[in-house]
Amino acid sequence: MPVPVPVRAIVAEKVSRVLPGAVATTLVEGVDLAIGGGEFVAITGPSGSGKSSLLYLLGLLDRPTSGRIVLQGQDTAALDRDQAAAFRLARLGFVFQFHFLLPEFTVAENVLIPLRRLGGRTRAEMRERAEGILASLGIAALRHRRPDQLSGGERQRAAIARALANDPPILLADEPTGNLDSRNADLVFAVLARLAREEHRTVVAVTHDLALAARADRRVALMDGRIVEDSGAPSR
Repeated sequence: MPVPVPVRAIVAEKVSRVLPGAVATTLVEGVDLAIGGGEFVAITGPSGSGKSSLLYLLGLLDRPTSGRIVLQGQDTAALDRDQAAAFRLARLGFVFQFHFLLPEFTVAENVLIPLRRLGGRTRAEMRERAEGILASLGIAALRHRRPDQLSGGERQRAAIARALANDPPILLADEPTGNLDSRNADLVFAVLARLAREEHRTVVAVTHDLALAARADRRVALMDGRIVEDSGAPSR
């Protein structure tokens, strides 16, 4: 009996994004990219190279002008706005340079937000899930604090905890260490690497820091919206 081929977590085929106008602006052009489950990929390139634009396309925060994006076997072109939002909530986690934690809520309450939106768990199960994630990231003792009572690194780990709340198989991070000092940047990148290697999540992180990018399984470099380098072997 033939061995089944695992579905790749992310596939982009000839993906382009063009902003219309008197002079059209091309953000991403003809990108072909396949990323396997449990792979940790760093996307690098100079400012304006299309790194974040590509990440937003992969995360269904924007739609390509042409080409298609398949996530875990799902052709996302077939999803309407509500279906895309439901897909993001259930299967994608997002971490940004600025944590976007709600300041009026505690760390635990911030992590509970996506759990409550998705539903399907009792209140006790949601709280247990939130506390378990915070413990795995080493910030369980901070669960009752508000964001302004945390350091930059602690806030970013809290943001990662919120992104993991619904147990997404794919985690997308846009310059997650860009607002941190080197020590906290190392810590956050180590967390992302562990999520891929120990929990088999697919992690795609945009970063301008080549030293950090070198710690990923694979580095994909962009220039003018195109992939100009891919350091990894074909995705597993």
